[in-house]
Amino acid sequence: MSDARQRAFVITAYVAGPEGQLLAQMPNEGVCAQRDNRPCRLGVHHRRERTTGPRFALTVARCRTHQCAFTLYPPGHVPYGRVAVIARAPDGSSVRAARDEPLEAYRGTVFEAALDAAEGNAWHREHEGATARWWPTQHRRLALTTGIFGLAPECPARHREQVAELLGLDTLRVHEAAGHVRSSPGYRARGRAVCHVLNALPAGRFVPERVLECATLAGIWGAPHRWLPERRTLRRHPFRGAATPRAPRPP
Repeated sequence: MSDARQRAFVITAYVAGPEGQLLAQMPNEGVCAQRDNRPCRLGVHHRRERTTGPRFALTVARCRTHQCAFTLYPPGHVPYGRVAVIARAPDGSSVRAARDEPLEAYRGTVFEAALDAAEGNAWHREHEGATARWWPTQHRRLALTTGIFGLAPECPARHREQVAELLGLDTLRVHEAAGHVRSSPGYRARGRAVCHVLNALPAGRFVPERVLECATLAGIWGAPHRWLPERRTLRRHPFRGAATPRAPRPP
């Protein structure tokens, strides 16, 4: 993972502008504000078209105080991401799935590889024409998502406890999922393990930030910061005020 992918980044909602285009809700500060005590002076530098990831133009902000520019990402997306990590509308609202198939909300995200693996659906080893569903891609995304949730056999128990705390889950749930991988490390078992965690994720506004924080803990991406326009603040952990269940230690 390159250093660029490890950098902190800013998440903000995108809402429709007067001409229907999606525009970022501009924060009043960037991560660069952490360098010193000088206030940021932000403006729009340009809008960068995307053919993957969000699939609409993203706003690149420039801070005149600290002489730097940075992209503003919509909820659920990350730097260099080809697909969403968690599906959200550009304004941050939830994408609903059928009540009897809640995991379908993760279609079109990095977790889709796990959904298919859990059902024994291997992606293509050969295919005529263009497709994004290749067998190596499925394996890479299974490695990514098991890494996010701390499910690899070599992952320390303490790390899984931290994942459970960040996600607002009982620690036993994460340990059970890791047990699936440890007992049968094939692609189906890894997919079922990831789905075991996904099935338990609590509903809430900041689910993307909780999942991204797990990825930060694992060293996959840099630290996400969420702009909260109602509070006029850039928050490192916007979900910290939410109550999470006390997680018992495994026997």
